[in-house]
Amino acid sequence: MRRRDFLGFSATAVLGLGASRDRLPVPRVNGGINVQPVRRLDANAGRTPPLIVPELVDAQMRALYELGFEQIRVTISFDRFGPDFLAAIPYVRAARALGMDVLGVIGQFTGFDLLQAISNPQTRDEVLETYVAIFDDFVPAAPGFAGSPGVFSAQVLNEPTHFTGLPPDVYVRDYLRPAYFHLKEDDPSLTIVAAAPVGSAEGLLRARLMIQSGLENYCDRVAYHVYSTRFIRDLGILSEHPTWITESGAAGTEHHLDWMTRTFDEIRAAIPRTERIYWFNLFDFDPGAFRLVDLGRTEDGGFEPVVESHEAVALLRSRVEMAAAGAELVPYRELLPDITLYFPTDEDERRIRSTSIGSSTWHS
Repeated sequence: MRRRDFLGFSATAVLGLGASRDRLPVPRVNGGINVQPVRRLDANAGRTPPLIVPELVDAQMRALYELGFEQIRVTISFDRFGPDFLAAIPYVRAARALGMDVLGVIGQFTGFDLLQAISNPQTRDEVLETYVAIFDDFVPAAPGFAGSPGVFSAQVLNEPTHFTGLPPDVYVRDYLRPAYFHLKEDDPSLTIVAAAPVGSAEGLLRARLMIQSGLENYCDRVAYHVYSTRFIRDLGILSEHPTWITESGAAGTEHHLDWMTRTFDEIRAAIPRTERIYWFNLFDFDPGAFRLVDLGRTEDGGFEPVVESHEAVALLRSRVEMAAAGAELVPYRELLPDITLYFPTDEDERRIRSTSIGSSTWHS
């Protein structure tokens, strides 16, 4: 049985670096990845305290930092501004503080509350303004981080036909279009990303119908999900817009390395306007499928990122090592000594309570 491999770049032995010349943060060289904003490991936690377990956020942030990711994609589940919405706040803010760009999905894991809220012009304004005010606000770089904080972008829904039954033309006309104009009014510099359909033959048809319905007029980036090489050349001729592949990966850790290398190269060649590819994903509750790491318990009751996809993680580490060029890397803990500094604030609570939708109870 293979011994568990804990992440950690605090010692030169982990990366095999030579004598240090300069201290610098871990280089951002490994593209994008999806991150699930886990707040508790127990199912059906509801609103019982603690609403968010700090060590779970901290463990994922450490993995993202040490593996050199440049961008993350996080679903900011509407949840009527409840626990899942709040749980996304520290993931977004901590990642940006560490210099990672964040793509926040304005979505919802279950239910139709968000669709109802966006359908009503009055509540649509409240919802979108709250997203912008909380997640697009300025975030300073982490203390000691030699770089600029990451930028926030917004994606309007996720796989809308698959998850909510919206026909492609209805998504574009009734959800993407009004959201685009409102979000641009709040922040003209905000990058708006259209929803990606499912990564299948059916998804290809939906993508074509969305573009025929005028999708490119109401977004800055077109998005696709790619889980098969069968359709990528067809996707490559659909749009003239810059493209983000917001989900891509292969199930089974034995397939991860090949997909990250050969298939990612194939995607870039077939869809030449591709700017970003986001691996799916860092951690989830399904071992041996897509995730790169597990979250293991430590002796003091906390959590540590534990490598599950050994070959893929070795590739990511080798890229970091090459970019570091022998420099001493600043440890994660030195940059983010207290993850709770990025947790929901009293001002966040005030903003939520000022809406007609805000949760009647809020726990810190």
